Amino acid sequence: MQDRSALFAAHATDARVKFRDRQRPRAKNHSWGWFGAILLVVGLLGWTASGMANIANTKHNLSASGPGTHKATAESQICVFCHTPHNSNPAVPLWNHALSAAVYTPYGSNTLAAAAPGQPSGTSKLCLSCHDGTVALGGVQNLPFGHQAAGTISGLEAFLTGPASLGTDLRNDHPVSFTYDTTLAATNPELVSPAALTGKIKPDSSGQMQCSSCHDPHVEANPKFLHVGYTDGAGYGSPLCRTCHDKMYWNTVSNMSHREQTRQWNGAGDNPWHVPGHNLANDPNSTNKANGCESCHQPHNAATSGSRILKQDGEAKVCLVCHNGNVSYWNIDAALNKMYAHPTKNPAYDGRHNPKRMPDGKVREEPAELGTNRHAECEDCHNPHAVSPGVSPSVPNPTNNLAAPVNKGVWGVQPTWPAAWQPVTTYTVVDDVQYQHQLCLKCHSYYAFGSTPPADPYGMIAGGINTDQAKEFNPNNASYHPVVAQGKNPFMDGANNYATSLIGGMTPTSLMTCSECHSDSQPDLPGLKGPHGADVWPILWGPYDRTTGMLGTQNHLCFKCHDWMIYAGTTDYNGTALKTGFRATTGAGLRNMHARHVNLRDMPCLACHTAVPHGMPNRALLVYGRGTKKDPEPYNAHNQMPICDPSTVYTDCTDYGINSDITNVNAIASGTWKRTDCHNGSGTGSCSRKSTFP
Repeated sequence: MQDRSALFAAHATDARVKFRDRQRPRAKNHSWGWFGAILLVVGLLGWTASGMANIANTKHNLSASGPGTHKATAESQICVFCHTPHNSNPAVPLWNHALSAAVYTPYGSNTLAAAAPGQPSGTSKLCLSCHDGTVALGGVQNLPFGHQAAGTISGLEAFLTGPASLGTDLRNDHPVSFTYDTTLAATNPELVSPAALTGKIKPDSSGQMQCSSCHDPHVEANPKFLHVGYTDGAGYGSPLCRTCHDKMYWNTVSNMSHREQTRQWNGAGDNPWHVPGHNLANDPNSTNKANGCESCHQPHNAATSGSRILKQDGEAKVCLVCHNGNVSYWNIDAALNKMYAHPTKNPAYDGRHNPKRMPDGKVREEPAELGTNRHAECEDCHNPHAVSPGVSPSVPNPTNNLAAPVNKGVWGVQPTWPAAWQPVTTYTVVDDVQYQHQLCLKCHSYYAFGSTPPADPYGMIAGGINTDQAKEFNPNNASYHPVVAQGKNPFMDGANNYATSLIGGMTPTSLMTCSECHSDSQPDLPGLKGPHGADVWPILWGPYDRTTGMLGTQNHLCFKCHDWMIYAGTTDYNGTALKTGFRATTGAGLRNMHARHVNLRDMPCLACHTAVPHGMPNRALLVYGRGTKKDPEPYNAHNQMPICDPSTVYTDCTDYGINSDITNVNAIASGTWKRTDCHNGSGTGSCSRKSTFP
């Protein structure tokens, strides 16, 4: 038998004529007759001698001389395994391989803009005749040399197995056999217009994307018969994917971490980027920049079904396979293992993240998915196609309440603020959050859970419920921490104004973010910030509990920004220059009543201030502990506090907290507090106290 490549070069110009004439003596010559059939296929497909040479050197050469694992026992022809000149299957081009009778489960996803794919068609159906693993590799419509009878070529009786076998469940494979047209591109703003697909990567003649849109079965110039290799001229990965997928932010955000990162795998455990048979080799030189999309996505046999063909089982695992110290400097996995954390790693929340393609083409979740289907995946706060280095401003010297670069491209909500201390029921979706609170409030507000807040996941809030943070941070309230707007209580008293009681660069006009309080004070790595996890409930920088403000609590949350010496650290509370807004107008000078209550009564902050210090309908986050206008739990948490000793003269130990029947806290100007604003007579009906009352 002559070498097929040489014969192609010699006979390419008259191949069709020779086959068409089919002289009888030659028809009886099986070798030349079959060679003519091959030449016809070559003419139909426009193959060249060099193309045949390429096929001969690939795994698709199933002949006895093929280089792959699967090969025939004796058959020396190459094209016969797929093509035949006569009696072909009803598929083009002159298909010879036995087609699969399988019924496939096609890919489906809420984020898919195209109509749900049906059963594979076109070249995808042909590829699957081997690659679904249900038909023998040598199963053909016509056995070689003019038999015109179906059978199996010797040596190829086995079915395809391993990574190359996709099976009949295609939910974990890139979708095929769907129409890619201008309507689809208009529906999904992250798809390139089909008119721009003028190269090898494009829809087939019927306008559908098929296996052949990405793979050339005859040429393996690139791994896996891909039309385009893993890296382009600039060294960026996945140019094939990016031919069709123009991911928002990917090419526009400066210093985009997942596009530019060249940090290498540290060699611990398995290479997090490697999937045998699908992507770059398992070597330590792989980087995000080189891998591109395939750092996170796997186009075939992905770990998840219908969930954006992810390489790991679940969104969080995709992130944590690198953010666990193996690749990324930021070991988020360690933070999520803290005692209190967003439930990203909790198996009970697996599969709840359910983004959907909205009518405007953007991907978001419905409020119901955030409420009854409550969860906290990495992608809820971070957009992997947009994230860039940088966290929100921190004490010292906070400057704003803007969203951090690590939250770039994440959607959130902006409330429409009602009157003070009212439920916030109207929200505007923001596709790229500008302020951090827009991100947090999409879950921690009425937007997500309506009028029925979910249970406290740790069971530590009195009453067992979470609260509506949009209601609490409403800038129409009498007081709030300055997360949404500047604070309203910048009391002034000559040189001793509110600013003197603040530290870390904070001023009465400072703004802050939620993560200024909800972050870990002892992260595993310097600079790591955010509400991933902490050993203090509820993911707080420092304790805020029924002891905060008492003697020896300098490391508690409040004193990250509020000066401990002014509020509690000085025993010179009579006439001291270290004054606060809570000062008495009688007695030995203008007393610093914060310091006095701490040093004489060892009273915590919660004796007068809310246990949920986001905002209150009263000034200075003050809460009524008793009286006809007593504030409800969990804001009024005085029942969690140690109160007086009933063995003393003060036997009525339920008499604690600010009494709304005595005090109108909003009517008292800073520095003008009197004993009778809090106490009846000489002390009965007083606030929470020690067993002695000087």
